[in-house]
Amino acid sequence: MKKSLIALAIGAAVILLAAAGYLIFQNQKLITRLSQTSPSPSPSPSPQENIQKVQESPQLTPSPKTMTLSELQENIEASVNSKNTQAMATYMTNPVSVILQATECCGEQTPDEAVAQLSYVEPGIPFNFDQKNETIKNLKSKNPELAGTFVAISQNMEYLVAFTVNNQNKITQVRFAVSWKLFTY
Repeated sequence: MKKSLIALAIGAAVILLAAAGYLIFQNQKLITRLSQTSPSPSPSPSPQENIQKVQESPQLTPSPKTMTLSELQENIEASVNSKNTQAMATYMTNPVSVILQATECCGEQTPDEAVAQLSYVEPGIPFNFDQKNETIKNLKSKNPELAGTFVAISQNMEYLVAFTVNNQNKITQVRFAVSWKLFTY
């Protein structure tokens, strides 16, 4: 009895270590992907160089580069499919509209609250974000609420998630559905 209990404990530990390793691997892939879209930091100038720069140039510091739509879409896809969604809050307006299709939920929320709602569609991972997919094209053409969105459908279930993006490449709305069949198809 003791030997089987020890073997069971060792098996459980191996499974947990494998799962942790997989999650760390996915996180590293996402971090690598996100770091490729942001410029690498330059070495900090000395205090004397800072004073000289301020005296030479009274101009305002330029704002950070705005993410392109394709970069945003790549980051959304990577975040959703890796379940590493914390960075998504930075891609959203505040507030952001959240809709759980066929429910009374949710309305205007903070970006962090909207990211927490992504757990609703986690069972549907991985998602297909290919906007040329026939199902996605049909859903977008027959449903005005999906027409201008970045739609993804589950590859192994019927879940749907759709992101509405404004002209500054920020997510203004996230729509979730337990089944894309809730929409007229």
